[in-house]
Amino acid sequence: MDQTSFGALGSGYWIRFYHIQARACTIAGFVGLLTGCLETARVFSESPRDARIGVRANRYQKDFSLEATDPASPGPSSFSPEKPLLPLAAYSEEYWTAVAQLDMTALHAAARSDPEIGFAEGIALLAGGTEEKAESTFVAMSRQAIDVNVAVAAQMMLATTLMYEHKWTTLRDLSTSSSLGPLDRGHTSDLEQWGDAFASVDPPATTFPEKPVTLQLEVTDAGTPAVRVRINGKEYEFWLDTGSSMTVLSSRVASEAKVPIVSPDTLTVRTFQGSAPVLPAAVKRMEIGSIVFANVSAMVMDASLMRLRAGGDGSAGQGLRVDGIIGWDIIRQLDIVMDFQNGIVTIRRPERLGANGTAFQNLVWLGKPLVAVRTKVGGTLHFTLDTGAQASFLNASILERVGARTRALHARVFGVAKTGGQTDRVVPGLTVNLGGKQLRLEDVIVYDPPPPSLINCDGILGSDIAHFGKIRIDATNGLFSIAD
Repeated sequence: MDQTSFGALGSGYWIRFYHIQARACTIAGFVGLLTGCLETARVFSESPRDARIGVRANRYQKDFSLEATDPASPGPSSFSPEKPLLPLAAYSEEYWTAVAQLDMTALHAAARSDPEIGFAEGIALLAGGTEEKAESTFVAMSRQAIDVNVAVAAQMMLATTLMYEHKWTTLRDLSTSSSLGPLDRGHTSDLEQWGDAFASVDPPATTFPEKPVTLQLEVTDAGTPAVRVRINGKEYEFWLDTGSSMTVLSSRVASEAKVPIVSPDTLTVRTFQGSAPVLPAAVKRMEIGSIVFANVSAMVMDASLMRLRAGGDGSAGQGLRVDGIIGWDIIRQLDIVMDFQNGIVTIRRPERLGANGTAFQNLVWLGKPLVAVRTKVGGTLHFTLDTGAQASFLNASILERVGARTRALHARVFGVAKTGGQTDRVVPGLTVNLGGKQLRLEDVIVYDPPPPSLINCDGILGSDIAHFGKIRIDATNGLFSIAD
């Protein structure tokens, strides 16, 4: 039978499409642990006389969002009919559309007030890799009283930035230092609980050797790149997954390596059409080759959920065991080159090249790593970089913009934590320019557009792009490239 294997939405999705039959089976793994394109805030207007702010959890198919496990909790904040109407001057469709599309030129042009100008500057600073300056700007914008839309959006971006910087104590105490009202402060309460859980963890530290480290690169049956790591002296195979915001360990690995749980609170990560409980932990010592990471904040998930369970026919089975995941929190510290063809990964300490904020920068972090992708018709798009996804994806909302045609596809998705879902379309071919290199992506899977978010994701770059050459990720300088 003619069949093609692809990876699917989020980290470690293994999709098997049977072209002769109408039915297909997909095996799914992790999906961008923690919040990826966090829906920090979305300002919207149903009519010019009804401009209100609504903040909702992102239902973007590949993201996790965070919350504390509490059966009585109402969950992520949503639009409240009790909230008072905002003045018309507080809302600008043009401005917030520019934010959503990450169009900095249009954003600065559309900014009409000091709060809008300040928030745009905060986004630019964060995209340029100057997190502390962005943090200060978001603090100021969250405390101003002129524009509540900007204040709430800034508060959410501040919470996201604090999590990225692992400033857990500051994140924990965010609401107490906020000038927002109780309802608006509630938008960051879920993230603040993560700050509380990790507040006792010592500051992280990374030690590099003088020379680059070269290791064997494995490709799992799920299509994800993986390397051998040592956790407190014990060796395991961990996925290299840019789509996961934090490092993840299975409970089996945590127990064997004596990794301590740092809080009794059970937290929840949302997976693809599901969720799973996790516990906050601290890895005292983790080694990748001769690179040493100390005091790594991590999540521990039950080993029974750290498996890709579905067989090729969709039946349950033991599946692929996952020891753990090296997430973006670690990868962003590295200058890493993954050579899938030769099975080698080379890691070195990043050098400051001064590329941030210049025309050379094509990789930014705004809740998740986003790569600038250019198309002949659609202009510049922003794709999530997810090495844990075996295939690339396109947001259905931009199909017309890029002039893409689709063909029918029927696939069933199985994942960790007993999650699942469906997909039914694929773009046969999409030509893009990535860092000056022209690529033709084939069989790009189409996913339904998520609810509007502060910053939208136009698609996902999966590890299928590795067949074009070596993948280099240098988040310090905002550079992503593919070389022969």
